[in-house]
Amino acid sequence: MKLPQIAVGIILLFFWSLRVRAQDIGYVDLTGSIPRESSRHPRTLGGGCGGSPHSNGAPKPEVTASLVSLDKSLYRIGEEATFEIKVLNSGKKTIIVPWTPHRGDLEPADLNSPYKYRVGVVMLVFRDPEGHEFSVAETLYGSPKIPGTLRALRPGQWFTVRGRKRIDLYQKDWGQREFEESGSVDAQASGYYRQDRGSYSPVNGGSDSQICISLGSQKANQLDVVLEHR
Repeated sequence: MKLPQIAVGIILLFFWSLRVRAQDIGYVDLTGSIPRESSRHPRTLGGGCGGSPHSNGAPKPEVTASLVSLDKSLYRIGEEATFEIKVLNSGKKTIIVPWTPHRGDLEPADLNSPYKYRVGVVMLVFRDPEGHEFSVAETLYGSPKIPGTLRALRPGQWFTVRGRKRIDLYQKDWGQREFEESGSVDAQASGYYRQDRGSYSPVNGGSDSQICISLGSQKANQLDVVLEHR
């Protein structure tokens, strides 16, 4: 017996929806959360990018960040922006992604114990007509020692982060000409994602360092936005 066309369509839609859900690993809304920050107060902080440029022919992990939405198309410097950024594994290797905003939950109870962690930075980037950029960011953390704080992002899978951050401008050259001429900048906003590897040591008063993980990151799209002085 042949199934009616409408029944076939419903079955196909069902399996398609299952496939989409399998590719979307989750949605993280950070707009209402109060992060439990680190209880350590290290004397020294360090960071930078390291690693060898030689990959021995192995495919490099890669993500593509899409700016899904902005709550407004015009902001004053100092206002908060609410945004959604989708991070897609567009490469050929599985990527382990941090999944909690609470770095404090990753720390050992013993204040004298060292520990390591992973950082995921979801960035909202603003670009002026001259090509200068500045960004605001939400941060996620993870550790293999704390269940649920890391997730596997396989090729073709994605996750979405909703964030809210104050737009603070520290780069003096960003939009300088436009601000002087009209008081506003016709800019382009985009999403970006990177990861860092962090470690804390209690030695000599405590030190915290973060080194970027080799990860190709692409910007999928840009949205037009206007920034004004306060």
